[in-house]
Amino acid sequence: MPTAPLLIMGGGPVGLALALMLARRAVRSIIVDGRTLEQARADRRLLALSRGTLQLVAPLIDVAALPVAPIRSVVVSSAGEFGRVGIGADDLGPEPLGVTIRYGDLLEPLARACVGNPNLEVRRPCRLTAVRQQPQQVVAELEGGVCMAPLLINAEGTPVPATDAASTSPVALIADAWIDGPASGTAFERFTREGPLALLPLPHGAPGGPRDPGLPAGAQPMALVWCMPQQAAERRRQLPDADFLAELQQSFGRSGRLLRVGPRTAYVLHQQAREQLHEHRVVWIGNAAQTLHPVAGQGLNLGMRDAAALADQLAQAGAAARDPVTVLDDYARRRRADRAAIVLLTRTMPGLFATRAAPVALGRSLALTALSAFPDARRQFARLLMFGVRS
Repeated sequence: MPTAPLLIMGGGPVGLALALMLARRAVRSIIVDGRTLEQARADRRLLALSRGTLQLVAPLIDVAALPVAPIRSVVVSSAGEFGRVGIGADDLGPEPLGVTIRYGDLLEPLARACVGNPNLEVRRPCRLTAVRQQPQQVVAELEGGVCMAPLLINAEGTPVPATDAASTSPVALIADAWIDGPASGTAFERFTREGPLALLPLPHGAPGGPRDPGLPAGAQPMALVWCMPQQAAERRRQLPDADFLAELQQSFGRSGRLLRVGPRTAYVLHQQAREQLHEHRVVWIGNAAQTLHPVAGQGLNLGMRDAAALADQLAQAGAAARDPVTVLDDYARRRRADRAAIVLLTRTMPGLFATRAAPVALGRSLALTALSAFPDARRQFARLLMFGVRS
């Protein structure tokens, strides 16, 4: 076991979960995050947690107490084409396929579980200003001092791309919306020629939700994530609500009647995947290792699997009193297939469904039809999204 604790950059859900996984195995760590806990908890982004991710975090926090919206079925379709597939309880049992939760609502119990744990320390707000690698340790210069550790784990998130790259990247337009028709717990992934359009169940308590007297009793609050080129996003962001709803309804189709939309915001979609997961005594996990397109909601789930695999490897090194750097090659090999499959899936699906080429259009329609017609293929695809490629 190392004489000094490991250093984890990033106190988001992946970094905190990794520290708690290590602490359960008596491996000590220090978490460093530049935000105060109040700033981090104020983040209201919506996250999608797969069934597999819920299983990973269940030993760390009380999953049953989380303020979530269950995803009980997923409907996948392509605008203007035949072929549609639904994944639900008939395929993978009555448990939810996953849940949605606000970032801050997931971070809160993870941060609370860290309090008083003798095997970890959280330093907030504290920024890392420089890193120097030495043969036997990493020297991290922090605001207010220097920290030396046998390993630095970067779970901090997405690096900011160059301005030119950002200017050509697609954009996700996000908003709360209310829809009438679908059963509670239904999520939609609708592929359009501009980009994927997702509608996800919102946790209870969304402002203007289904109890709003101006909405039908069965109206469901949902989170909209609509990917498109930047110019289209800026135009739609400024449309009057009625005009925006009309365009959204046309792209979404007949699966439900869109009733209302909340304020719209847009963010640039940055995508990157590191070829090497470690460099001597620095290792990258989560969004620091790969930042994915939001299609299929795989980013956090892949990051949590990174954390679980790395915790297993580092615990083995600690139990054998080995230098943690000796297990990093094994960690990278263990993560190779899962990362490759999910990165490929999220990179290719938007473009594949956006092209208008007739042979490709026919092929994707036939693929959706086949998934709908053959339960075994549908279940395998669903398991990939929920659990990844198991090593």
